[in-house]
Amino acid sequence: MLVTGCSQASLVPLFDSQPLDQVKPDVRALNRCQAESQGYPPYPGQLKMGSKYDQGQASKDVLDEKAARRYQSQVSAIYSYLAFLGQVTEYMRKPDPAIRAAAKECFSMAVASWAQAGALTQKDASKQGEAVRKWFLSALAMNMMKAQALTAWQVSEEQRDWLRLLADRVQIYATPRRQRMDLYNNHDYWSSWAVMAAGLVLDEPARLSWAEQGYWLAIGQITPRNGGVVLPREAARGKRAEEYHAFAITPLILMAEAGTRNGLPLYEGDGQQLHALAAQVVHFWAQDGKGVSFAQRQVAIDDHKMAWWPVYAHRFPERLPLPAGDADRFGSRFTGGSLAGLWQATP
Repeated sequence: MLVTGCSQASLVPLFDSQPLDQVKPDVRALNRCQAESQGYPPYPGQLKMGSKYDQGQASKDVLDEKAARRYQSQVSAIYSYLAFLGQVTEYMRKPDPAIRAAAKECFSMAVASWAQAGALTQKDASKQGEAVRKWFLSALAMNMMKAQALTAWQVSEEQRDWLRLLADRVQIYATPRRQRMDLYNNHDYWSSWAVMAAGLVLDEPARLSWAEQGYWLAIGQITPRNGGVVLPREAARGKRAEEYHAFAITPLILMAEAGTRNGLPLYEGDGQQLHALAAQVVHFWAQDGKGVSFAQRQVAIDDHKMAWWPVYAHRFPERLPLPAGDADRFGSRFTGGSLAGLWQATP
């Protein structure tokens, strides 16, 4: 697949701008938010996490309870911080301009301390630590993009340097893996998306070009099977095969959407296979028995694993319309919460 590249001078953001009125922040909301942000100091630990799954199982689908507790204790501070950032950017969607202004100011404070500390940028990391870093970068960049769209928040030079170093670390680790397609899986999809998301915040087209290469490698893995399609590496995950398909498609849809907004035809050509994968994942989520089925009983897919759906449904409302109800339930900590309602009109 020829990489077309993205050479325009200024990148188009993932989300549409929704201007914020020039108002003073709600004082009570700001004080409350700033006080809460003090509970999330920069992560000082090493990126030496181990997997929470039993490594003796080829499918890696069985939790090792002791390892899972240890992993949770290692990442708790990181994921709690990401959850807090997601809560703050959700407040930026409120109709009250003063609340949104308070969230903007609080977000700046919360991000500044971690950027100043250069959190999660150390070179030395375990395999699972690298995974945590890329998920962190995805969540951080997406929350930044939401803040930019909803409040015109601007990234500082110190924060740009931090984001750039995080993206560099992810690229350095992920690039050699592209030579091992027998290993290439959802982790690599997330690496590509995290770097693309950082590139959008930083306005660095070269990062989109790097991510596009990873995207086409992933698209090439979509394989027809029994009236549907699968990602073979995710299909090998035992009772979590369906769940891992939902997790894996999220960065692919986000890359396709961001790329399309920036002149990269990622839904076209071989990219059309993404439609079949999206339909299959919705069948998995709905448990309607359509398309591919696995011999082993599957773990149900939680709504938060479907964070990609509002993005896809916005561009292709006729293909996979969202079910009736609250679309905000489709949101992940790795995507900065819900991605519904972040566009002004169908592109």
